[in-house]
Amino acid sequence: MKAKLRRNGFFWVLLKMNMLPVVILTLVITTFSAARFATSMSVEAQNGLVNLSQTIVTLYDTVYKGDYHVENEGDTVTLMKGEQVLNGDCTIVDSIKEKTGVDITIFCEDTRVITTIQKSDNVRAIGTKANNTVIEDVLKGGHPQFYSSTMVEGVKYFSYYEPLYTNDGTCIGMIFVGKPSAEVEKLVFDSLNPIIVFGMLTMLIVCFVTSQFSGKLVTAIRTTEEFLAMIAKGELHTELDADVLKRKDELGDMGRDLIKMQKSLRELVEQDILTGLYNRRSGEILLKMASENYQREGTPFCVAIGDIDHFKNVNDTYGHECGDIALIEISRWIEEHMKDRGFVARWGGEELLLVYDNMKLDEAADCMKELMEEIRSQRIMYGDVTFGITMTFGLAEGNGMAVEHIIREADTRLYMGKNSGRNKIVYEAV
Repeated sequence: MKAKLRRNGFFWVLLKMNMLPVVILTLVITTFSAARFATSMSVEAQNGLVNLSQTIVTLYDTVYKGDYHVENEGDTVTLMKGEQVLNGDCTIVDSIKEKTGVDITIFCEDTRVITTIQKSDNVRAIGTKANNTVIEDVLKGGHPQFYSSTMVEGVKYFSYYEPLYTNDGTCIGMIFVGKPSAEVEKLVFDSLNPIIVFGMLTMLIVCFVTSQFSGKLVTAIRTTEEFLAMIAKGELHTELDADVLKRKDELGDMGRDLIKMQKSLRELVEQDILTGLYNRRSGEILLKMASENYQREGTPFCVAIGDIDHFKNVNDTYGHECGDIALIEISRWIEEHMKDRGFVARWGGEELLLVYDNMKLDEAADCMKELMEEIRSQRIMYGDVTFGITMTFGLAEGNGMAVEHIIREADTRLYMGKNSGRNKIVYEAV
């Protein structure tokens, strides 16, 4: 009996000396990760609503030309954009809600004139008013505002309101984007649940498994937490350790869900709406990474800026819709060309930024010559119209100089090509 007691005593002493710190550390890491994750999700949700609001503004500017203004006729207030009456036209917001699950409302002054929100009788809440707090903060105060529990038709919303201005700076309404608070809270809870479950399981497992296995669990948690911290900082291209993704437990499920979330955030934040390419902000970030990689490891890279020749003539002759189709097609050709070679971003208007990874100037120039031939051989089809497109490129090699200097050098060569006949690549020193 004494021997048995000694063995039990030794077991509990050993457990206290070796396992208890692991259990405590696991609890601390789990709690910290959950808190950081909840904070990150809140921040990213807010950023997502801001970006969606800006996307809606851009989309309306694209679809309907002219300035916002209000027309009053008796008791009826009508929101106009140019000559287009916006009241009651919910086509755009319905489409966005279908893809994102986010409710959208456009206010004319304090009245909903476009909305995806329905009242209890399943009728759209058009004609209803914003609450007084929102009116004071946003409509009268002129400041965008987040609310974690705004009441809309009896439902609490996690929401973002942004003032809607006329061309002269007059606030004539608001844009609302939001999700029911219950859905947001459920999303956060469901996302945190694997962390909490994993923490509880870990406390049980560490009492019966080796310290080496416990160490792997702690490492996986730390890796996930570091990944979340990088995402929270806006580093959307960071990679989650493959060992986490290979796991078959809740931590692995959470890691795969985080990868999906990361992909969705990248698409929302980084992509150009029209072409699907990286936008300028993303292009600048990736170009900076290529430059840092060159300075750290000496990996060469080249930068090209391309401009579609006589693009204004396409818009003037066939219309801006045709111009958009041409830009989308060209972007698709170039994106296909850049696979396994680097990346392409929409730099502005009809200008594109190409970055060739692990290539010197002559190699990149040869690739670009192939690309030029491909572009020249393609045809753009728009209705009964078929026409060809050419491009001019300025190409520069990454050489340890500041990114701004490399861009300026490529841009200078681009304009040399445009001024000397277009439809060419300029990559000689200027």
